[in-house]
Amino acid sequence: MPRTRLQKTMKNRKNINYYLGILHGVFYFAATGLIDYTTILPTFLRHLVSSNALIGFVSAIARGGSIFFQLISAAYLEGKKKRPVLIKALSVRFLSLVLIALSSYLLLPEHKIAELVLFMIFISTFSFAGGVSVIPFYDIITYNIPSDKLGRFWATRQFIGGILAVGSGYVVKIVMKNMSYPNNYLLLFVLATFIFGLAFLSLGNMSEGEVLQKSNKSFKGFLYDAVSILKINKDFSSMIVSEFLSHSIYMCLPFIALYATYKLGLSKSNIGYFISAQMVGSIISNLFWGYFADKKGPKFIIISTNILAISVPFLSLFVKSPIMFVVVFFLLGAYMHGSFIGYTNYMLKIASEEKRPTFVSIRGTFNALSYFLPTLGGVVIDNISYNALFMMTTIAALIGLMYAMKLKTA
Repeated sequence: MPRTRLQKTMKNRKNINYYLGILHGVFYFAATGLIDYTTILPTFLRHLVSSNALIGFVSAIARGGSIFFQLISAAYLEGKKKRPVLIKALSVRFLSLVLIALSSYLLLPEHKIAELVLFMIFISTFSFAGGVSVIPFYDIITYNIPSDKLGRFWATRQFIGGILAVGSGYVVKIVMKNMSYPNNYLLLFVLATFIFGLAFLSLGNMSEGEVLQKSNKSFKGFLYDAVSILKINKDFSSMIVSEFLSHSIYMCLPFIALYATYKLGLSKSNIGYFISAQMVGSIISNLFWGYFADKKGPKFIIISTNILAISVPFLSLFVKSPIMFVVVFFLLGAYMHGSFIGYTNYMLKIASEEKRPTFVSIRGTFNALSYFLPTLGGVVIDNISYNALFMMTTIAALIGLMYAMKLKTA
C-alpha cells in the first residue's frame, strides 16, 4: 500500500476511534447516572444496613476499588498488547452488573444480608476490573487523541454524556416516585446494565495501533522505577499530593444525599433532581473546562476545581431546602468532571510515552486512600455529626487548594 494511502487510512481510523471514544463516554455517564455512587447506591444500601461506616466503605469500594489492581496491571502490561486485556476487563464489569441486577431480583426484599454480601462482592468485582482496564484505556486514548485535543475530547465526552445523564436523573425521579422498593432499584440496575453494554461495545471497538512494546521487567524492578519517578519528577510528586488533598471531598460525597433525605427529611424523589443537577453542572462546566484546558493549561483547571471542592462541603453546612441542595450537586458535578480533566491532562503532559503506564498506576495507587475516605466519613457521622464531617472536608479541601497553587505550569 502506498505511503500516502496508508497514512490516510490510519488517519481515518483514528477519526473513527475518536468518535468511538466519545460514544464510550456518553454511554458510560448515562449508565453511571442510573446507579450514581453519591445518591443511588447509598440510599439503596440504607435499605440493607443502618451503619453509615459500612455504607461509606461499600461506596468507597464502588468508586475506588479499581485502585488496587492498577499498579499490578501496569507492571504486567508494560511489554504486552493492551486491547485484549481491556476486552476481558470490560466483560467482567458487564457481567458484574448483570449479577447485581439478578441477585436483587432473586433475594430482595426478604434476604437483606445475603443481598448485601453479594452486592459487595459484585460491586467490588466491577470496580476491581475497572482498575485492570484503566491502563489500556489511557494507552489507547493517548495513541488516538493528539495532546492538543485532549481537553476538548474529555469535555465533549462529558458534555454529551452529561446530557444523557440528566435524562438518567429524570428517569430516576420517575422510578423512585412511582415504584416501591425493591422494584425501583432493580429497574435502575437493569437499565444501567444495558447502557453499560453499549459503552463496552464502543470502547471495545477502538484500535490500539501498532506501537512498539518494550519488554517486561520484574515487579520489583517496576516498583523501583515507580519510586525513582516520584523522587526525580518533582512536578509529578507535587501533583499527586495536590490531587489527594483535593479528593478529600470524597469523605462526604455518599452522605450528602443521605443527610438531605434522612436527616432533614426531604423526599427521596428529590434524588432524581440531585442527579440531574449534578449532570447539568458537569455539562455546563465542560463548556468551560474544555476551552480553558487547551487555552490556559491543566493547572488553571486544577485550581478552579479545588475551589469547587471547598464550596461543596461548606455549603452543605448551611443548606436546608431541596433547591439549595440542587446548587450543591450542581457544583459537585462541575468539580468531579473538571478535576478529572485537570489532573489527567497534567499527568499526560508530563509523562513520557514509555513511562505513561507507570505514571497512571502511581497516580491511581496514591489516590487509593482518598477513595476510601467515605469510610472515615461514616465513622465521623456515627460518632459525631454530619456538620463535623462537612467542616473537616472543607478544611482538608482548603489545604488542597494551597498545594494546587504551588504546581508548576505544564
